[in-house]
This record gives sequence, C-alpha cells and structure tokens, in this order.
Amino acid sequence: MLHLQDFRRSSIRMKMLTGLFLIVIPLIGFIICSNLYAIEVVRNQVAKSNKDLLSLYRDQLDARLQEVNNYLIGIMLEPDLSNLEFVVNPEQRTLSTQRIYTNLSNAILRYPVLDGLFVYIPSDDNFLYSFTSRSTMYDRMYMKSLVSATISQSPNPVSGNHKDWYVQKNGDQVYIVRYLMLNNASIVGAWFNASSLQTPLDLLEIGEQGAALLADDRGSTITKLEFVSGKGIEIRPDASSYYMTGTKRRYISVGERSHEGNFILYAFIPENRILQHLPTLKMISYFLPFASIVILLLGLLFLRKILLLPLNRLIKVMNRIKQGNLDMHIKQEATSMEFQLVNETFNNMMEQIKNLKINVYEEQLNKQKAELQHLQLQIKPHFFINTLNMMHTLARMKDAVRMEEMSLCLIQYFRYMFQSNLTVVSLEEELKHVRNYLRIQEMRYPDLLKYEIKVPDFLMGTPVPPLIIHTLVENAIKHAVNLDDPVWIYIDMEMMEPPDSVLLIQVWDTGPGFKAGVIQQVDNDKRILDEEGEHIGIWNLKQRLKLLYEDQAAVVLSNLQPHGASVEISLPFTPTSR
Repeated sequence: MLHLQDFRRSSIRMKMLTGLFLIVIPLIGFIICSNLYAIEVVRNQVAKSNKDLLSLYRDQLDARLQEVNNYLIGIMLEPDLSNLEFVVNPEQRTLSTQRIYTNLSNAILRYPVLDGLFVYIPSDDNFLYSFTSRSTMYDRMYMKSLVSATISQSPNPVSGNHKDWYVQKNGDQVYIVRYLMLNNASIVGAWFNASSLQTPLDLLEIGEQGAALLADDRGSTITKLEFVSGKGIEIRPDASSYYMTGTKRRYISVGERSHEGNFILYAFIPENRILQHLPTLKMISYFLPFASIVILLLGLLFLRKILLLPLNRLIKVMNRIKQGNLDMHIKQEATSMEFQLVNETFNNMMEQIKNLKINVYEEQLNKQKAELQHLQLQIKPHFFINTLNMMHTLARMKDAVRMEEMSLCLIQYFRYMFQSNLTVVSLEEELKHVRNYLRIQEMRYPDLLKYEIKVPDFLMGTPVPPLIIHTLVENAIKHAVNLDDPVWIYIDMEMMEPPDSVLLIQVWDTGPGFKAGVIQQVDNDKRILDEEGEHIGIWNLKQRLKLLYEDQAAVVLSNLQPHGASVEISLPFTPTSR
C-alpha cells in the first residue's frame, strides 16, 4: 500500500514536472525567438536607413559624373578638336588649341567634383589640362604620363570609350578616371582623387567605432585601409543586402554601387552600438530553466498560485501587445521572486523595444535632414542658364567690365551655395550673399529691379539657417519682376525685446502679390502646383525651420495693399558669438 502511494505520488510529480516543462520550454523558446527577432528587426531598420543615406549620396554623385560625361562627349564634337587633323596652318592649329584650353578652363569651375580635365593631342604631343586647387603637380604629371604613355600607346585604347569611370591606383594615391578617344586618336578625359569623396561619407552618423568608405568592384578598399585591415572587415561586392563582418567586433555592412563607375560606397555600423541593451534578453533565456526548478521545489501544492496565474497574466499581456498595444505592462502582484523578476524583465524589454522604435524614428529623421541639406544645395537650372546667357551677351558686346563683375558675382554665388550645407551662418554672411545675388539680378533686369535692406548693426553676427533670406528674395524676383514696371524689394529685420526674444525677418515687394489660394496652401504645409509646375521654395523653407526650431519658428504670408507680397519669418533669437 505504501509502495502504491509512493508510486502515485511519484506519478503525480512526474506529470506535474512534465506539465511544467510543457509550459516553461515554449516560454523559453518564445523569449529567445523574440530576442532574436528584435535583434533582426533592429539590424534591418538600421541597415535600411544607412543604405538610403548611401543611395542618396550615390545618386547625387552619379548625377555629377553624368554631367561630366555629357561635357566630355560635347567637347569631342567641337570642330576645334574633331577637325584638328585637317588643319594644316600652324596659326590655325594654335588658335584651335587655345580655344580648347579656354573651354577646359571655363568648364572646370562648373564641376566641383573634379580635380582636372584634359585633352591629349598625340599628333602634336600636346597635353592640355585645367585643374582645381585640390590637384597637385604630382597628380597632373601622373595623369599626363598615364594618358600619353599608357592609354594612347595601348593595343586597343578605343575600348576605353565603352568603360565608365574606373579606379586607377598609383602608389598610395587612388584616382577615379574617365577618358574617351576620337577617331583622330585625340583623347579627352577627367579625373579626381578618390579621397575627395571620403569627406561627405564621414558626415554620416555611423558612430566613432564605425566607418564609411569606398571600394572598387573587385572588393579592394580605396579609402580607410587601416580600418578594414585592423578590424578584419570583409568586402563583398556582390552582396544584395546587408551582411555581418568583422573579427574583433561585429559590424553591419551595407553598400551602394555607383551606376557611373566601378566603385562602391560602403557603411560599417558597429553592432554593439544598436544592440547595447538587448543582451539582457539573453540572460532571461538562461535564467528561466533555473527559475522553473526553484518553482518546482517550492511545492506542487502552490503550483497554480506560483506558476499558472503568473503565466496567465503574462500571456494576456503578450496577447495585448500582439494586437499592437505596446504600452501594456505586467502589474506587480504577490507572487514568487522568480516571476517578479520575469515581470520586471519583461516590462524592461517592452521599454527597450519602445526605445528602439524611437531610435529607428530618429534615424529616419536624420535621413530627412540629409535630404533637406542636399535639397538646399541644388542649383536652379533656369538661374544658371540665364546667367550664362547674360555673360554670353556681355562677351559679344565686348563689355569686359560688366562681364568681369558678373563672373565675380557668379563665383561668390556658387562658393556660398556649395558651403550652404552648414546648419547656421551669420546674418552678415547671408546678407552678403543676398546682395551679391541681387546684383546679378540687377544686371539682368537693369532699371527694373531696386532693393533696400535695413538691418541693425548689432544683429549682423546673429546665427541663422543658410539661404533663408535668399529663398524669399529669389521667390520675390521670380513672381514680382516683369518687363513693364520697376519693382522694389525691401528686406527689414529687427529683434523683439525679452521675455520673447525673437528675430523678425520681413521680405516684401511691390509686385502683383500672391495668387489666390497660395497663402492657404502654404499655411496647410502643402506644396504649390500650378500651370508653371511645382513650387517648393517656401515649403522647403518651412520644413527646414521645423527641423531646426520645431514650433518656435513661424512663417507668415500676406498680400499688401494696393499690391505686393510680404513674407515674415520669426526665429528664436540667439545672441551673437562675435
């Protein structure tokens, strides 16, 4: 009888133990899978965010390289070069050569990505080139030897016409080169040092332990060689998605291949930077079996109270979370220490997942900031074309003085535009650029455009976002200036006294004013689309101000009486740093 009772007790214990394992083991598996899934989700989100940033920079770079390609093809078709072999007169050949050189010198200013442009005429052994300040004598001499002694003497140099921009190494220097050959064996081309592409990559927010770099399509590193060799990084040119690499530390690797050249942009994000809180979840997986044993030792009589009820509460909360309610937490009630720890850890896990979602949102916000910075760097094609047409007209009129002034104004304009990716500039710098821009438009519209700027001297050092006033002035000129009546543009600034220290900027004109419905569309943060196309100037300005100042900045549009348009901007006043 005693043996039977012992057997029954043992059987009950075995059943309870089996039931315990049937409950605990799936729970452990669920937490482990949740941990792995959370890690994978974070990896995918971070990889996608950084891949989008690389793609944005790659597209901008490819667009610039494509512009250079079009220019090289255009210079090939110039009669001075294509018909040079038929020119016998030495003076005529000299004039043609001089015009080619002038063409190169003028073109190099339009392509800031380049270090140099060249034309090689083998019949005269004449190497014509123009270059930027980044180029060294060593670079130019190497390019000359490469073209004259290597490319032109190769068995089939014309095959280079079918290649894209390719990587050319010379010792510790790496160049990106593009060349085309004419039927008369003349060669046109361009080059730049690959290191110049590294600076924008370093601006990506990857972290101090990560890196962004360039590699060729064979997997050879172009920049940051010490990072790749020191960290045991593997370059996979054929990888279609992100992959993990690194020996001493694991990195998430993403890449974007250039469509114009045989090089690839890579970003390596340290895994511990994005998963620094998730290792806590792994400890839960190891702790649960021991917790189950402790629960079993506490007694089968308290199994329901100690195990089943806490598990039921946990399952209910997980079901709520599965339905999308991430604010759910397990209420702390009287239970075993083990389940109190499980509940606290589960609540901490949910907080961490919410924080990770916030981090992903911040990554998307950083991407939006990068897009807006690239957007403000874009040059208006119509303005550029109109300015060139004006310079052409001045050249034909042989008005050297005004042409020189126009050239200097245009140089200063582009110098400011290409450094406008800064977060803030001084008000003095912004107004200097605006005056320079207005001078260009004055020469374009003589006697039709007048302006007046009123700014207190103590505000000149105030930091403001770049191009904020330029955008309003450009919009006023575009919609107010006509060929019938002169138009005045007024720029007024003042500071409101504390406690609400605000910088007020008003730009208004004497033109026809805003069209019907435009003010309402801008107030509703909608883009303006009409028969002339899409207008995003003021919309883009409002988005930039929201990113910089949130709700502390305001843009107000209004029509003046009897006619005219006014745009007023209020910014939080920041004391001058001067």
